[in-house]
Amino acid sequence: MELQPSELDRLEFWRAETLMESLKKFNEEEANRRKEDEDKQGNNADMQTQANSMIRSAQQSLPKMPGSFTMPNMSSGFKF
Repeated sequence: MELQPSELDRLEFWRAETLMESLKKFNEEEANRRKEDEDKQGNNADMQTQANSMIRSAQQSLPKMPGSFTMPNMSSGFKF
């Protein structure tokens, strides 16, 4: 708010009360909005955790390939 405490003291009681109620309502709405945002972020984190566990279980269920595959060293035969 752009009011100094001295200005607030000079306001009529009902104006000061209305101003304070508006400020209280604004703060409550802002707190609710922040809580909703945090809940959404929490849900996203839960979904990411679930996705990671599904990927791990899929990787574990894949059959193991026999032998090991290595790439041949191609740089030894080429000269630039």
